[in-house]
Amino acid sequence: TGLVWLVPLWITDVVAKAVFRAMGSFLSPLLTLLPWNLSPAARFAISIGAFLLLIYLIGSFASYILGRKLLQFWEAMMLKIPLIRTIYSAAKQVVDAISLSNRSAFKSVVLVQFPAEGSRSLGFVTGTVRDPQNREMVTVFVPTTPNPTTGFLMMVPREQTEQTALSIETAVRMIVSGGVLSPQSLGPAQEIRANKHEKNA
Repeated sequence: TGLVWLVPLWITDVVAKAVFRAMGSFLSPLLTLLPWNLSPAARFAISIGAFLLLIYLIGSFASYILGRKLLQFWEAMMLKIPLIRTIYSAAKQVVDAISLSNRSAFKSVVLVQFPAEGSRSLGFVTGTVRDPQNREMVTVFVPTTPNPTTGFLMMVPREQTEQTALSIETAVRMIVSGGVLSPQSLGPAQEIRANKHEKNA
């Protein structure tokens, strides 16, 4: 259990230090041109500020069409390098998953019978639509694992979906981890509340 907490913190610390060292090395020649004798703490603060400014500029640049095209070209180049491709793809999937969990289009998490009879898959309810017979159908996005940014669109009668108590974030964690990060229960929220009242009684 301790390793589960320590390893991510250690990796974050190592990556952060490497980034700041790189920024410091890049800025050191420029800082020597200043008329002031800066302390190490001041150099570190300037490096952090420059790093945050760089992130902001990249985000602003990406919002323009030309910026998107250039970033897509850069991404294509990254995906052609064997080792870099693996690392970049994994990191991008994590970022996409985080973005996915923040989408307000997903209204709730349900279970649907998919891909075979008797099996269940997690799905996100995205809305409703009427079929040619004017029956109301629920539109459900069933994501794939471990990359939840792709999946299947299903249109099923509401009674064929099973409501869960999962939040969007919890469901995304389950999908990305392949079920490793799963809660103890997927039961409906009303059933969980009822069980709590029974225990308190």
